Amino acid sequence: MSLVKIRNALFVAETRNLRAHKYVFSKPIANFDVDRPSAGTGKAFYAITGPQKLAFLNVVAAKYIPDPPLGRVYPQFSDTHRSDQIQYLNFMENSGLDKVHMAARYESYSYKGTLEMKDDVNSVINYVTGANNYNSNTVVAENDTYVQKLCELFGLDELRNKWINSLSNGQMRRARISKALINKPQLIVIDDPFLGLDPRATEKVSELLRRIALELDAGMVLGLRIQDKVPDWVDNLAYVDESGLTACGPKSTARLVIEERHKEELKLHKTREALSEEIAFVEVAPQAINSTTTVDDPIIEFSNAYVSYRGTDVLKNFTWRIQRGSRWRILGENGLGKTTILLLLTADHPQLWRSVVSIDGTLRKTGQGVSYFDVNNRIGISLPELHATVPPRAYAHDVVYNGLVRDIGNLNFKFKYKFSGDQNELPKEAQNLLKVFAPELAKIRHLRFHELTVSQQKLVLFLRAAIKNPDILILDEAFSCMDDEVLMNKCHEYIAQEMPKTTVLAIGHIDWEVPVHEHVITLHGDPQRGYSFATRAKAKVNKGEQR
Repeated sequence: MSLVKIRNALFVAETRNLRAHKYVFSKPIANFDVDRPSAGTGKAFYAITGPQKLAFLNVVAAKYIPDPPLGRVYPQFSDTHRSDQIQYLNFMENSGLDKVHMAARYESYSYKGTLEMKDDVNSVINYVTGANNYNSNTVVAENDTYVQKLCELFGLDELRNKWINSLSNGQMRRARISKALINKPQLIVIDDPFLGLDPRATEKVSELLRRIALELDAGMVLGLRIQDKVPDWVDNLAYVDESGLTACGPKSTARLVIEERHKEELKLHKTREALSEEIAFVEVAPQAINSTTTVDDPIIEFSNAYVSYRGTDVLKNFTWRIQRGSRWRILGENGLGKTTILLLLTADHPQLWRSVVSIDGTLRKTGQGVSYFDVNNRIGISLPELHATVPPRAYAHDVVYNGLVRDIGNLNFKFKYKFSGDQNELPKEAQNLLKVFAPELAKIRHLRFHELTVSQQKLVLFLRAAIKNPDILILDEAFSCMDDEVLMNKCHEYIAQEMPKTTVLAIGHIDWEVPVHEHVITLHGDPQRGYSFATRAKAKVNKGEQR
């Protein structure tokens, strides 16, 4: 007996759309089943891809309404307990996390003692077990054997007493997956489970999902991008577009259909992937890359910067001089301080006062130098947390224009840029940006942020960061969720060709997701909090080259 069975069903996102026949897909979903692994049918594990994968995941997870009503059924779940049996994890949503100021992510917990933090409602262990939700009737005891196993498997043992908002992007993803599994669901639906994870963590999480699904005898449906590698243990692959489910079956068969439909995109992906593998970087001594000869016009300087949380060093004796107009990639496993470095620059990190950071020779110290707003007027930033910060009903174009509003910082979306609507009133660089991306913006002009696809949301946040023509462009996993690689490539080309004077600092675990760069800094995570530098072996970076 199937966990979920769909037969000849159309779907609507809201009840009011039933009468208007405003369906999510233009054609009915004819046939789709997810079974338990123990059934032996080979229909327990699915990867869903395509431009409408998120909509289909909503269908499987009972978020959308079927027409006819019995077009989708869950034969093994009772209606009263269905929500406990199905776990849907969509990383675009906050899932109960507070929309706190970004700085809180890094330090609000750090002055609490161990015992106090253990009892804090927002600790990692309380988040995972549900104890941070006073309305929850399904809190699981933290000493439960299954809870302890989850924490151990997903690398949360050492993090269990940390404040949940203090976790890095990758750590947060592991915590949210653990929370989704805490009540032993029978149908697990996860969109983009591996994005934001470093390669080692990706392999580990993939294997853990397989093990947990087999242990729970649960069906699992994963949302992946077209170019993503499908885990070996996933049996089936399905493709979803605006018309509905257009290909579904064993991976080898469905992959042929997808490759035929996306020849150009996959060809581009293979080309860019090959380029990234060909380009070599050679390690350079810190004293050489930080010398006044190498960096004769520094825009950013870290001098023995230091950040520590409850006795654990994150940055220690960190020195880095960044040449104006240079392009950098910041590497390191999850939780080693990559985003911390960027938030020191924007003054969104409370331990800025402990670190010597200069921008254009002006010291960034509390009560000294330029103000928080002065500095952020010159910085454009796109990072994963912004998805949860944007008001969901804000229109896409208002979010883009918000980047032109001065003196509000980079994390504030409450203010609209005021102008008549005539783009000739905008700065020259902004006019150029809007002209280049006019075709993409025309498609989403009348859509609200929450109605956009992941790729479109990523585009909007990138354009918001770039529209002010910033001196410094910070891209923290800015393109990590884009399944439209043609669009990603266009963004990369814009940076390379239209922003030659901008200093770019990018974080990304996958080579082809990161814009062209000449330098790499890698954080090692050893007790000395070591780091190393590397420079591109090629002497010249060609315009438009994508790695």
